[in-house]
Amino acid sequence: MIRSILTFICLTGIIITGEAQTPSLDMKAYADSLQIVLQKEKNDSVKAAINLQLINYWLYKDTLQARKHLEQGKKLSRKYPYLHGMSYYSEGLYYFNTNIEKSISAYLKADTILSKLKTADAYKVRSNLWNNIAVHKQRDDDDRAHVDILMNKAIPLAEKAKDTATMGFEYGAVGISFMNMSQYEKAIPYFNKAINVLKGKTAQQSRLVSAYGRAAENYIMLDRYPEARNVLDELKTVLDPYPDSEHHALYYMAEGLYYHKLKSYDKALTYFDKGIQSANGPLKDYRIQEINFQKAKSLVAAHEYQEAKQLLTQFLNDDEVMDFYGNRIDTYSGLAKTYAGLGDMGQAYHWQKEYSRLNDSINDSRLRHDINALEEKYDSSQKEKKIAQLEAENEISKLSAENNKLINWILIVVSLAFLVIILFSFSYYKKDKKLAIEKESNYQIQLGKLKQEQQLMATQAMLEGEESERKRMARDLHDGLGGILAGVRMNLSEVESRLTLTFQNEIERIISNVDKSLTELRRIAHNLMPESLLRLGLDGALDDLCKSYQSSDLQVNYQSFDIETNITNTNQLTIYRIVQELLNNALRHSNATEVMVQCSQNENNFFITVEDNGKGFDSQNPENKKGLGLTNLQHRVGSMNGSIEINSGENEGTIINIELYVG
Repeated sequence: MIRSILTFICLTGIIITGEAQTPSLDMKAYADSLQIVLQKEKNDSVKAAINLQLINYWLYKDTLQARKHLEQGKKLSRKYPYLHGMSYYSEGLYYFNTNIEKSISAYLKADTILSKLKTADAYKVRSNLWNNIAVHKQRDDDDRAHVDILMNKAIPLAEKAKDTATMGFEYGAVGISFMNMSQYEKAIPYFNKAINVLKGKTAQQSRLVSAYGRAAENYIMLDRYPEARNVLDELKTVLDPYPDSEHHALYYMAEGLYYHKLKSYDKALTYFDKGIQSANGPLKDYRIQEINFQKAKSLVAAHEYQEAKQLLTQFLNDDEVMDFYGNRIDTYSGLAKTYAGLGDMGQAYHWQKEYSRLNDSINDSRLRHDINALEEKYDSSQKEKKIAQLEAENEISKLSAENNKLINWILIVVSLAFLVIILFSFSYYKKDKKLAIEKESNYQIQLGKLKQEQQLMATQAMLEGEESERKRMARDLHDGLGGILAGVRMNLSEVESRLTLTFQNEIERIISNVDKSLTELRRIAHNLMPESLLRLGLDGALDDLCKSYQSSDLQVNYQSFDIETNITNTNQLTIYRIVQELLNNALRHSNATEVMVQCSQNENNFFITVEDNGKGFDSQNPENKKGLGLTNLQHRVGSMNGSIEINSGENEGTIINIELYVG
């Protein structure tokens, strides 16, 4: 069975609102209390934390208020590393449902900042942000990536934080993924883990309610009604103290499913109507849609075809609902049964055909196999990572040996060919000289004139080629050797200014940089791409480039996301040169101590962000852009139909965003 994406959206709502950690299910009272404290508080760190928590309350009520609290929180948190990371996490929440690219980008920045903090709070927030990135994957019907991120990113971080509440929620998310693939037996242990770690924690009742509700649905789908009844009774006990809670809708929906499976359709419809009436809060519309899908099935089963037709037609005309496979399949199937019940066999055949076509296009078995493999990967991840690393190293060594062998053969063949040409030329020259002596003097004069003309043309061609080559080499030397030699000069200055016990290490680093300079010079002479592009590919080459700029005074952090391997060599080289130029600018002009390089890809669009904490400049003043090497940068960006955006201010650092077309 393919579940509706509405389940995932409801799950997303729990992710967003659950982070506030409210002491009860009453979000409004909690938000009011925070607002009172904010008005009286003087401490910047406390005010920043309160502003960031208020985003959770206002996000679905008033986006302008949410944006206001986000900007205040980011401004007040700059001096506090944990809160600074939290501000980017909150930005990811703000864009969660409106701009996926900005949401993921903000989450990755938060992860970069918080990864430097080895505290339980930092681990917990990182676990939550990776969980939200996993939900983005689930929205794209990519259950494999969803489970992969949960098991290998989110859950391990929650375990490091020793945060049972977060672990419980994420166990429940894994259980829902297995439900989506109709692997109900595999979902049971994850729901049980979620309930066990969340039970008794009053601050996590919303997450406990979700775990109970989904566990009950899972037992119902397995026809294990006694277990389902026990879970539903426990869920009712949890909700009884909160008669106005929006989570009663989930309970009533589960009760409706229970009676639907027992073929008590009147009771099922009664509970579905109660669920619709009790739905409230920021996710009201999504919850009603989910219940209506189940209600439509009961209406068809109860032969209430006219009402079922009205409800299913409403789904059919809602583009947002029809975006997802599960919703389309359920709607097409329901319409086929409804029209058959109404006696309209033409429409029934049409919708049955649409249902079959869509259902056949989904490769259930392959996705199920992938998710099972991911579970095994989670159980033995460390061992597999080590094996993968060794295999990669062996493959690289093998490839390097084969390349060296090929190069040697090419050199031998070229040398032999050159020797044959020399011998042939020498033989031809002797024969031609002998014949030339016997020719008439006038022929000798004509031949001399012809040689002079040929030499003149060759000289002119050589001069033109030499001038063109000088221009090309000047551009490449600026892009390539400029940054490396700048690093060499910095290291030499450090050694000259402080001859300490680290002298030997500094000398070795200088030698390494000189070797890189010589390698780059050979590349320019032979018009080849950087060696790291050939060995490691674009992602590895960029990572290697960033590491080469690191020193005791400069920390370069590289982060990538979804970079594909099918980018053309020309575009790879251009992207590499753009990042290299941006790093050169940061090194020469910014006086920065930290630089973050972020590269990601979305289909045919490639995004580059370079951010430093340097002295910045007035980006609106054209005079301040002189000497930054922007001419070459703009030419390269323009060659890929790209755009560049520079955000900077004095003493505020610099952020450069570039978007390129790689299709």
